[in-house]
Amino acid sequence: MRTHTVGRVSMDMITVDLAPLQRAGVEAGFGSEVTLWGRSSQGTLLPIDDVAHVAGTVGYELMCALAPRVPVVMAA
Repeated sequence: MRTHTVGRVSMDMITVDLAPLQRAGVEAGFGSEVTLWGRSSQGTLLPIDDVAHVAGTVGYELMCALAPRVPVVMAA
């Protein structure tokens, strides 16, 4: 299920609005899986180019901007 950020990105941290998830009966909080782009473990796809378009950039720039401490899980 998609939601949106609240406020600005601070360094490499974001705040997301969990209210839409809670209204839908989805429990989410600290430690919950978050998919910034790609395919979630539930199979939902969020293309990096969709995220980049909303951010006013290109997918390549988003990939290059990931901090080394951000876990990246890649699947075939």
